[in-house]
Amino acid sequence: MGNVDLSIIIPSKNNQTTIKNIIQNIAEELRDTEVEIIVIDMNSSDNTVIAALEEIKKNDLRGCVIQSGGSSVTSALNTGIFKSDGRYITFVYSGGLYKNYIPAYLKTAADTNADVVFAVPSKQSAAKLRAPIDVKDVSSERIDSMLLTAALIYSKVSFDFSAAMLKRDFLLDHHIRFFEEFSFGYVEAFIYNVLMYDPYIACSEIPLRRDTEQNAVIDTITENINCYQRIDAICKVFDSIRLKRRDNKTLIELFEYQKIPSVVMGVADILRKEGFSASAIKKTMKQKGYNKLLKISLRTSPELRKKIIRWKLMSK
Repeated sequence: MGNVDLSIIIPSKNNQTTIKNIIQNIAEELRDTEVEIIVIDMNSSDNTVIAALEEIKKNDLRGCVIQSGGSSVTSALNTGIFKSDGRYITFVYSGGLYKNYIPAYLKTAADTNADVVFAVPSKQSAAKLRAPIDVKDVSSERIDSMLLTAALIYSKVSFDFSAAMLKRDFLLDHHIRFFEEFSFGYVEAFIYNVLMYDPYIACSEIPLRRDTEQNAVIDTITENINCYQRIDAICKVFDSIRLKRRDNKTLIELFEYQKIPSVVMGVADILRKEGFSASAIKKTMKQKGYNKLLKISLRTSPELRKKIIRWKLMSK
């Protein structure tokens, strides 16, 4: 498969009706674009595979269905990346699809040659993330990856990974992949692994409109004890940052004193909502060594600082 503008990777399991609708919507939206559909089937017991193949053929699309057995979503996503042939890739989940955003993203990618294309909530948000303007630099409208990373860490901005487009060669050149050992927090880790390598980021100004008939699903695991994996995943990203971006003191401190502590507290919040006592959570976190990750510095936001102090004083 050559000269493909975009590879659309769809991990799927037992979604024979949904997968047909998704492929049909993509076909209608991208009739004049060279795309390929890669459905990664995770051991479906219904007719998902046949339905996907029939819909790809019916709409005269490039595409295939790859059966990955009972593998995890992360393994399926990695398989899609390595099997794809498009200049850019995007991920579509069977639980949901945004409407008519892909053509605008492809135009932005063609205009900027960006490594990453996504949409931010508002023009004001985008303006705050722009790189310093240099009249000699034709890329002065790019989003500054460090500013975006800091904004994400402090929860000042967000973007939906199921509506992002990435240059495939950028991922392969930097050996960026999903952590297959984790079933929780892998999307968040993947995003920071991408940003770590200072990609050229462009922002499409198209407003995102979700298909109201469906709800997107990314981390499909129920929020339970496996949420501890989110801490392990973000710590693994931090290890890479300290190794590969050891020259970036600011990035290291943002992770050590804001991102990682906020993830630990986020996990504690999830477990408390599920009925676990503070003492039980603290005991487990101490056993796993997570209590040592609750560090505070000038990089720590006032809200998080107060939350950590209250948590340390809490007994039940």
